Amino acid sequence: MNETYSDEFKLKVVQDYYNSSLGVRLVALKYNLPSKNYINDWEKYLIKKGLLPSGSTKPNKTTHRAPEHIVRHDDRSEREKQYEDEIRELKARVKYLESLESLKPFLKKKLKIREIRYEAIMELESQFSITLLTKIAGVSRTAYYKYKNREIKSSVIEDLVLDIYRKSGKRMGYRQIKDVLTIKYNLVVNHKKVLGIMQKLGIQSIVRKKRNYKHKDKGIKKNILNRDFQADVPYKKFVTDITYIPTRREMVYICTVIDLYNNEPVVWNISTKQDKSLSIETIQALSRKCDLKGSLIHSDQGVHYTNNDYIALLESLSVTQSMSRKGNCWDNACAESFFGHFKCESLYLRKKNSIRNLRDVVEMTEEYMDYYVNERPQKKLDGLPPSLYKQRYFSA
Repeated sequence: MNETYSDEFKLKVVQDYYNSSLGVRLVALKYNLPSKNYINDWEKYLIKKGLLPSGSTKPNKTTHRAPEHIVRHDDRSEREKQYEDEIRELKARVKYLESLESLKPFLKKKLKIREIRYEAIMELESQFSITLLTKIAGVSRTAYYKYKNREIKSSVIEDLVLDIYRKSGKRMGYRQIKDVLTIKYNLVVNHKKVLGIMQKLGIQSIVRKKRNYKHKDKGIKKNILNRDFQADVPYKKFVTDITYIPTRREMVYICTVIDLYNNEPVVWNISTKQDKSLSIETIQALSRKCDLKGSLIHSDQGVHYTNNDYIALLESLSVTQSMSRKGNCWDNACAESFFGHFKCESLYLRKKNSIRNLRDVVEMTEEYMDYYVNERPQKKLDGLPPSLYKQRYFSA
């Protein structure tokens, strides 16, 4: 250390530390020193060498200290020290009361009295010591620092909530954002706090409109599923349904099969024709992806699922077929809910008439399916997206 820095430089740094209102860490940072210990060691070294008077020390961190007090022997009498401490405390009390007066408007916002005291201390902490200010305010140092650190943490959480909301394409609500904070950032935040932050920032997820679905009076299979939308293992219980997407040129139809184990859309088929091949090709794609023997597939009573070719295909694959009751959309609630989220979080976010043809629908669907499977957390899945939830099963 002595070989790197000259005595003149050490004396300059120590004297700057004495005359500055900055702390030892900030002075070390100002001179690009690796550690504050350099200044402490130099102080002892300079006193020992006689370049500083014996007993030299940095005065208390108070403003308006006279220059002759900076580096000297402390030869004040006990009476003088007592008077100076009393004057310093009186000045701090006056400043503290003035700060409280300026914070009175916050009382209308139902800010607690103790929090107002903390805010007043934060305004004055650069002028007086924290110990003196907390003594005047009648609060403990520990409680004050706890409040101060909480304010810093709250601002960090607000930034994260806004960032997650924007990255999701304004799709996520407070419950899903709360799950992302827990899984991705290891932050345990109450969902009510996330809701309060979103209300404060003026942001919210897209609220899906409730729609009535009409069903044709046709059905030949029993409701074996009976609204039991829980599955213990993957690829054993499925629900399927068809929805439509209007484009500028034509109507486009999407058939999806969802695994009830993790609500994952396993396969989907997109076509401009609403015929029986739409549902048949979807099941064929599903059979190539997993073994369907002994599994159950539930659907509504639409013609796509009651035609002979579709029924024969399921029988050849040893699949049990289940159907919703007549005019009862709740029997296939998982499939209906998925398409509701799909349209609300993808289709309705686009400008009117922006989807031109089949190709646009395919691109939109592929993008949303990737987001839904790999990114979108679900409360039912312990706050995980479907892909991670299924991966946890296979890795167990």
